[in-house]
Amino acid sequence: MRFLMLVHEEPGRDAGPPPASLIDAVESLRADTSLGRWLDDGGLAPVAEALWVRTEDGRAAVLDGPFAESKEVIGGFFVVEAASRDDMTRWVEQFIGLHARHWPELAYTAQVRQIAGAEA
Repeated sequence: MRFLMLVHEEPGRDAGPPPASLIDAVESLRADTSLGRWLDDGGLAPVAEALWVRTEDGRAAVLDGPFAESKEVIGGFFVVEAASRDDMTRWVEQFIGLHARHWPELAYTAQVRQIAGAEA
């Protein structure tokens, strides 16, 4: 099973750069495949630089801003392959726990969803 974790951040809240201790701890989690295999990840450019496209009534259009300020934005993503939802839950708990311990100034919400059609 593959899962997508989306990291939702509050705009305007800057926790600064991640501490080296977090980077080291996250790299250890990446190497540990007991709960899941970390397949991909990435941080996203600011939402102000996003390209917005909409389909409606059989037409597609690129939208021009400005757009209302969001209360939260997707700041990054992770794709993890796990044997079960329980394993993925434990993986996410470890991941979030590392951030809480090593970078308490950071505040975010993670949404985890199974990728449809990605069963093991």
